Amino acid sequence: MATISTHLRNYKEPTKDQAQRLFFSLPPEPSPEDVGPVDNRFEINAVLQLNEGQEDSYAGKLYLLPPYLCFVSLDRRSVKTSVPLSSIRRVERVNHPRAGVFQLGLTLWHGMKINIQLTSLRPTADQFCVHLRDALKIQLDLGRMKQVKQFVKTCYSEVLIPISNPEADNEREDGSIMTDNGDVDGNPLTKTNYHGGLGLTFKFPGDAKKLREGSKLKLWTTYLRSHGRNLTLLRYPHCTRLVQVGLPNRLRGDLWETLSGSIFLRFSNPGVYEGILKANEGRTSTSTEEIEKDLNRSLPEYPAYQHEKGIDTLRRVLTAYSWKNPELGYCQAMNILTAALLMFVDALPIVPLLTVGQIHVRRTGFLDTGGALRQAPTGILQASFQSPGDTFTDPKAARRCMAHCWTNGCLRPWFNGVSQ
Repeated sequence: MATISTHLRNYKEPTKDQAQRLFFSLPPEPSPEDVGPVDNRFEINAVLQLNEGQEDSYAGKLYLLPPYLCFVSLDRRSVKTSVPLSSIRRVERVNHPRAGVFQLGLTLWHGMKINIQLTSLRPTADQFCVHLRDALKIQLDLGRMKQVKQFVKTCYSEVLIPISNPEADNEREDGSIMTDNGDVDGNPLTKTNYHGGLGLTFKFPGDAKKLREGSKLKLWTTYLRSHGRNLTLLRYPHCTRLVQVGLPNRLRGDLWETLSGSIFLRFSNPGVYEGILKANEGRTSTSTEEIEKDLNRSLPEYPAYQHEKGIDTLRRVLTAYSWKNPELGYCQAMNILTAALLMFVDALPIVPLLTVGQIHVRRTGFLDTGGALRQAPTGILQASFQSPGDTFTDPKAARRCMAHCWTNGCLRPWFNGVSQ
């Protein structure tokens, strides 16, 4: 008889609140100070309208799950969005041509305007407004509004969107930046503060022109300019189509973090990654010894892992997890998958990114009682490479590996609980 993991034996169906937070990719347990002494959770029928009627309107349900405001369309597929209350700059009552229609106007951090018609009875709409007002006041008193400004500077989408930004205007097809004298600056990190993967320094896998990086970047720029970005992104049907077209390498880490919801974990838990490393500086364990053995065997074909900077980045990420979750520590093939992620994602956002979806993954049973992956890595890696000559220098092979690992549930549990 197969051994059932401890997590599966102790598994309990999520509560209604937990299921809602999981659906909207929110942190599972909000901090008590963000929630406040009074339960402000509320749900109400509503119609979402973006940019004053320039976009289609969608009927659905509006959820107040402090410290977030969420909306999902009736079909639960077309439109879904989660917005931190701290990113809302203004809320006002909007006059509607028809009498008796209760409509709110929200102005988000990036200047995007959303109109929300509350289609429930007037007493219910008034009650929702009271709860929203109280939840917003809590965020204001905690100073969360001020934190948004510094946080969004770490996202590449903030560099990309402003029309007058020279880095966005002068970006070439291969992702390099053209300077005033026509030279190419291969290290744009010296000019900006946004977080990016090792590909920014050691180049991304594949030929940028064949991958049509420039075209993808323009399509995403247009969408992000009108539908928000990072903390305020609204997922409309066009967003799904753009994901199917593909993500540009330079924007890939930013979009992974945003679409998975892990950006909310990083926003609500600042300094967790650095704190783990600082608290355990100089300490060693069985996990750290195993990590050292595998560092030079982690995608050695990629230039970053032939350089001390890439190896040290991988070491710090793997070590941070092993100290945060000593019960699991370091397990088989973790170095390979983390190394693949680090091509596109910085070490700081990668911790909450790998935390997302932990409940789904534990149900798959890929982890045995010792924390090691059962037979998943071998099969997944073999499925990722279509021919014996494939390596991780082939971008399609690298992305196939990441896709297989994510959809089969092998990737997410390793950073379980890092930000809790």
